[in-house]
Amino acid sequence: MGAANKKRRNNRNNKKNKIKKANKLQTTNVSSEELDKQESDMISQEVLATPQKRFYDNDSDDEQQPKKKKKKQHMITESTDANKGQKKKSIRQMKREKYLERIAAAEAANKEQLKEQCLNYLSQWKHDQSNWKFMKAKQIWLNKNKFSRTLVPDESWPLLLEYLQSSKGNIRNVLLDDANKVIKQMEEWTESQEKNDDNIANTDEVTEVNKPDDVIYKRARDLIQCLQE
Repeated sequence: MGAANKKRRNNRNNKKNKIKKANKLQTTNVSSEELDKQESDMISQEVLATPQKRFYDNDSDDEQQPKKKKKKQHMITESTDANKGQKKKSIRQMKREKYLERIAAAEAANKEQLKEQCLNYLSQWKHDQSNWKFMKAKQIWLNKNKFSRTLVPDESWPLLLEYLQSSKGNIRNVLLDDANKVIKQMEEWTESQEKNDDNIANTDEVTEVNKPDDVIYKRARDLIQCLQE
């Protein structure tokens, strides 16, 4: 009986040892399989790593190209900003030119209005003496612009000459001085022309003297003759 029991125990222990060995082998197999799998995963990752680096390298190259484009765009924006500045400047210039044109037009209108008032003042002195009233500002304007054909037309000159004939005192002397200056300028011009003709023949230097306008010269002679009568 004792030997049989001992034999059974040994058989049981052997079975248990076999089972343990089988379990150990299974665990070792699983771990080896896992190790193989991990190794294969690592290899695949290493393999995949190289194209990824290339991909990123390409991306880095691509990133540099857009940067260049961005620089160009920045330059373009700067140029457009400069153009905008030029446009703004040109707009300011246009506004200033328009402003100056308006001022010039207003001044021209004022001058034309003053001219009409002074000529009407002169006409009233001749044709409506009862309602005429002396105005120093208009008399000064007539005395100052007496030789101007633009401000005092030819048709108004005989009437102005008659009005100036009535001048007395210092005003009369100033009028004579202005007329004599024109006469003297014409005489100097005539003398310079004669000298220049001689100098041209003798190859000497030619002097230049401005010739007074013919209308101004004629009015100066008329004024002197009128005031000396």
